[in-house]
Amino acid sequence: MTEATNQAGPAAQDTGEILHGIDAAIDENAEWMQRWHRAIICGEAPDPSVVSQYAQFLSRFGSWMDLNRDQGLLDQAAFRALGRAHEDMHEFGRFLALKAAEGEAIPTVEYGAFVEKVRLFNTQARRIRDAFRMAVSELDPLTGVPNRQIMMQVLERERERALRTGVPCCIVLADIDYFKAVNDSHGHVAGDHVLRTVAGRFLANLRRYDEIFRYGGEEFLICLPSANAERASEIVERLRQSLANAPVPLPDGGELPITASFGLCLAAARVPLKQTIEFADAALYQAKDEGRNRLRLWQPGEPA
Repeated sequence: MTEATNQAGPAAQDTGEILHGIDAAIDENAEWMQRWHRAIICGEAPDPSVVSQYAQFLSRFGSWMDLNRDQGLLDQAAFRALGRAHEDMHEFGRFLALKAAEGEAIPTVEYGAFVEKVRLFNTQARRIRDAFRMAVSELDPLTGVPNRQIMMQVLERERERALRTGVPCCIVLADIDYFKAVNDSHGHVAGDHVLRTVAGRFLANLRRYDEIFRYGGEEFLICLPSANAERASEIVERLRQSLANAPVPLPDGGELPITASFGLCLAAARVPLKQTIEFADAALYQAKDEGRNRLRLWQPGEPA
């Protein structure tokens, strides 16, 4: 089984690296434009980053894009378009710089076209950067799953859809059993590794349209659309077994048996979302009281 270090954590790490790369590209592009203008306007010998046939790869952003173009998030249409804009800008800039170096005047229309290519690259880069900054703010940096900041918005949307369509939806709270003992006995590095692994195994065993959130500490909240209590219980049992049946390998070479307890509540028309979560939480504590490593379904009439 692939562990969470390959399934959950890298999402946040990749996003952070992309943000850093795009920020660096915008800053670097301004410096490159200064070198270009010094060659054109001041008559300085053009810098290799301006006139080399490999100019785009001499930039940190160009070499980074080329190295990672087939990897994960960079292998997407928006990034391919950004890469083309970067290449087009450098090629046309090189063409004009070589023309100027030979003593030719640069027509106004060609200079305007170049400035537009620079503007296009900067605009696309900033748009992607802003989108990823928003994504980062909604992700738990440790596990790579969404955090509570976006959780209620998503849950309200799924609840409204369930009420509108009449298709059931369930809320599940999951808590890693004896997690404090993991931190106390093995340290927080091991504890963080366990959290990433649990998140990864949950993600691997959920349906593609299910939602999972880092609820806090060692707790995760899971939304199961289009699932009645019976179907939701089957999904949760799969999650439970994904932990109980395979110890978590530790970075130091050891391994830890890890289990989790689950509380489940079916969303109801007359029950506010916050109360539904409270009912799932009550069921979770019942599962722990009964011995842990199990699912407990909240039943109407039970105390929250």
